[in-house]
Amino acid sequence: MSRRLAGAIVALTFAGSGGGELLAIRSKPQAPAAATTSSERSAIEALNSGLRRLAQADQIESKNPEQARKQYAAALKDFQAAAAAQPRNYRAHNGSGYSYRKLGQYDRALASYDRALALAPASTDAIEYRAEAYLALNRLADVKQAYMHLFVHDRAASNVLMTAMKVWVEKRQIDPAGIDATEIAAFDRWVRERDALAVSVVNLGHNSPDWK
Repeated sequence: MSRRLAGAIVALTFAGSGGGELLAIRSKPQAPAAATTSSERSAIEALNSGLRRLAQADQIESKNPEQARKQYAAALKDFQAAAAAQPRNYRAHNGSGYSYRKLGQYDRALASYDRALALAPASTDAIEYRAEAYLALNRLADVKQAYMHLFVHDRAASNVLMTAMKVWVEKRQIDPAGIDATEIAAFDRWVRERDALAVSVVNLGHNSPDWK
């Protein structure tokens, strides 16, 4: 998760006596404010712990997948604790979804992402993460829909998903895993077309006098 949840440590902060809200992605953990409730403090601590575990797991996943899996499992428990303390904390559900996905439990990952998006429909991070779970389940129509949404609303997230889609195509071309070759080829063409379109849009922007 470079731009993503585990690559960045996020902290819960609270404004006055109102509800809690996380800082932007890539923020560092912060200690809970003195005025927060015990439930809020528990959510902060559990969420930050889970994010740290995800960051560590992502860093070692390629070299030590077994140890990374243990970290993902531990992170999942943290996010579940955060969600128990604050059921409407969409980032706790988002983190659970990411952890489930890394553990290969895609249906549970989707359920967690759906819960996160029910609470925060505009969360492009959750949309992108969920799309990667769709990819793992070969739900290509859902992946396409997610990409088109991200392309309009969060170009950085759409770029992350584009990379994931290219990786999916490369893997399926080597091992179709039961997917029909014509379906793989059709998705490959769609990905290439969208990638070319994205590049042309960027080039147009750079060549425009209004580019900033």
